[in-house]
Amino acid sequence: MQRRTSIDWRYSSLAVMLIAPWILSGCGGGGGNGGGGGDSQPAAPTVSLTAPSGGSVNRTVQLTANATAGSGVNRVEFLVDGNVIATDTTAPYSTDWDTSTVADGAHSVTARVVDAANVSATSAAATVNVLNSPTINVAVSSAEVFPSTNSTATGTGQLTFNLVTGVVTGGVTLSGITATLAHIHHGIAGTNGPVIVDFLASAADPNRWEVETGDVLNADQVNALLAGQLYVNVHSAAHPGGEIRGQIKPQGVVVGIAGLSGANVAPPQTNTATGFAAMTINESSNTATVHVQTTGVDDATEAHVHNAPAGENAAAPLLTLMKDPAVASHWLLEQQSITQAERDALAADRLYVDVHTPASPGGALRGQLSTEAEAPAAVTLTQLQTTIFTPSCAGCHTGGGSSLPASMNLSNAAATHAAIVGVASTEQPSLQRVTPGNPDASYLVRKIEGGPSITGARMPLGGAPLDAALIADVRAWITAGAANN
Repeated sequence: MQRRTSIDWRYSSLAVMLIAPWILSGCGGGGGNGGGGGDSQPAAPTVSLTAPSGGSVNRTVQLTANATAGSGVNRVEFLVDGNVIATDTTAPYSTDWDTSTVADGAHSVTARVVDAANVSATSAAATVNVLNSPTINVAVSSAEVFPSTNSTATGTGQLTFNLVTGVVTGGVTLSGITATLAHIHHGIAGTNGPVIVDFLASAADPNRWEVETGDVLNADQVNALLAGQLYVNVHSAAHPGGEIRGQIKPQGVVVGIAGLSGANVAPPQTNTATGFAAMTINESSNTATVHVQTTGVDDATEAHVHNAPAGENAAAPLLTLMKDPAVASHWLLEQQSITQAERDALAADRLYVDVHTPASPGGALRGQLSTEAEAPAAVTLTQLQTTIFTPSCAGCHTGGGSSLPASMNLSNAAATHAAIVGVASTEQPSLQRVTPGNPDASYLVRKIEGGPSITGARMPLGGAPLDAALIADVRAWITAGAANN
């Protein structure tokens, strides 16, 4: 009996030794981990919103997200301010959000993933500013007009654009100008373009011009607006092509302008050439567009943008412009990538534009770009004597004869002023050669413009007509009072 018990005990111990590891491994039906080879849980779902990341949005915006789930993604939901606006069940996960369904202002955008087990996770929120009806301040002056009108007139106003419907409202209030027309044109700074919106004079205020009711932008024009490619132009009888102008600059668009002259070159150059440069920065795409218009340097060989303060020369160009094959006086560069450092340089007035010619390989014209538009200095008679009367008129108008042309003395500024300002025309005595303040009533202007109402030939007699910029200078001097300056 005792021996049998000893044998039974040994066999029982062996059984325990053989069975215990199997039980502990979880293979013994109903082990502590629920059986079936170690019941590991599937990976939890994750989701991240990849667009938009923030900032301003308008019209229709694409929302995108990345999502994963161990048990499989059932769907990804897109939420605005906590409300589901769309669901996508197939990667890559995205939807188009019509932002016009919410009010302008700040909104929270998130993505939520739901897996096959109905477990969900939500992304971090992106805060966006919906801006479908921006109101944009606009200022108009002669600073952005080329050829320059040298007008001292100005204007300010606000324009509101509905980017969804294209409706435009608002207007500008003017000072120092008797406007005949006002419009919104399609053209980036430094270029001229067609009229797309009309203004009407206010019946209550002759200095106020309002957008004509019912005028709208089409989709392409809305895109042009957001790229800084629209401008306000105000016309007058003296300047039917436009006396003052201002680029419409929405959020994210910066415009730098510069007047170009030989006097700005380092060292200064003596010439009568002029120019105008405009750089438009699109901050959302980090690109720059540059347009340069010149007169008197059609033989120019190069034009650049450089990084250096006024009076100093940069070692190498920052941007190289292309000469317009159709217009020798036009240089341009479209949609060129630009860095934040270069944007900062523009803001600090460190960028300049120069134009090179065979006679002035170091630069014939130069101007420092500035985001603060300034009207050009008033034209003086001394300047006109140098650019027009001495080279183009004094050879015949010597003052040494008894009849025209020699009877008129245009040999120096003092003699020119005495000969033309307030003096009746010999050819048309009912008109003064120069009527201070009124270029259209001045016979001198009619003679150099070659209008149909003149007697005899257009001036300068036997020579090339004056270019538009020089005629504009004469008009500006007369408009300002035709001073003996």
